[in-house]
Order: sequence, then C-alpha cells, then structure tokens
Amino acid sequence: MRRTLVLGLGLSIVIASAMPARALTTVSIVDFAFSPTAVTVAQGEDVAWHNGGSFSHTSTQDGQLALWNTGTLVAGATSGSVTLRAAGTYRYHCAIHVTMTGKVRVPIRISPSSGSTATTFTITLASATQTGFVYDIQRKVGKGAWRTWKTGLTTRQVSFSGPTGSYRFRSRLRRMSNGGASKWSPAKAISIG
Repeated sequence: MRRTLVLGLGLSIVIASAMPARALTTVSIVDFAFSPTAVTVAQGEDVAWHNGGSFSHTSTQDGQLALWNTGTLVAGATSGSVTLRAAGTYRYHCAIHVTMTGKVRVPIRISPSSGSTATTFTITLASATQTGFVYDIQRKVGKGAWRTWKTGLTTRQVSFSGPTGSYRFRSRLRRMSNGGASKWSPAKAISIG
C-alpha cells in the first residue's frame, strides 16, 4: 500500500508502508511475439507487458472472462500490471496482430503435499475472493481420468481428506454472468500413504 503526501508548490512525496511489494513478472513484446510466450506466476502476483519492438501491440485476455486489456502499447511502453489472484491458465493475444499469443499459468496451492489418511489437506484456489466469479475443481485419482470434483465455489479454499493413494487437483476461474472461464491451472499432487 502506498500513500501520497502532497506538499505545497505541487511537490509530492510517496511514502511506502510496511506492506511487502508483490512480485512482478514482465513479458517482453519483440517484433511480433511475446517473450516468453508462457509464464507461470503465483496466486496474487502481477504481470506487465513491455513493448520493446517497433510496432504497437496489446495484451488482451482471450474469451469472455475479460480480465485485462492493456490497450495499445506503443514502442517503448510498459502496461500497468495485472494481478492474477485465481488459479487457472489465462490465454491472451495482441488485438492488433491476432496471431501473436501467449499464456499466464497460475497454479493452485496445496498444503501439505503428503500425509496419512488422518491428514486434512488445504487446497487454495485464489489469493483473495473475487466478486462475480466462482471456482471449479477437477480431481484425478491415481492414473484415472480428470473428473469434476467441485463446481461453482465462492470460497477460495477447500479441504480434502481421503484413503491411501495419489491425487491430482487443478482449478479454473469462471465468470458467473456469462460463463467465461480460464483454462485449467497446472495440476498439483497429494500423496496419502
């Protein structure tokens, strides 16, 4: 959190509070490509795009989820940062050059990653709740197929306990008003022995 103290004569001093800064990942735009084309960030981290090329570009999130659109970034410009709070895979493109694509992956968090049948595991879907959105979770037991486990959750954490075995979980963010959704997050595993 920042506070701005305005003094006479138009002079401003920015006073940083004791809150830690969030991590920032910057994606470069060079000629007609995002670099890297795929990044992975933790829940609650920020992403920005820097146009280091000679042409104007955008970073526009795909589909009806509509989390961000940087607007036109001229050569040398850096977008404002986008905070990605929820697990999912977020695809995006340049609205001017639609063949330019990239993605931001945000994994779920699981604690602990292993335990006994008496262990209760916490699966964190988002760093903060987001009004107007829900979370869906899929579960894979052993080498089986991905199956829907929970849908339409409004809480950012769920608990899991189960019999001996290995389990994998992944989630996505979904907008309640139009059903637009991210792709599934990178999966995380739980081992119960």
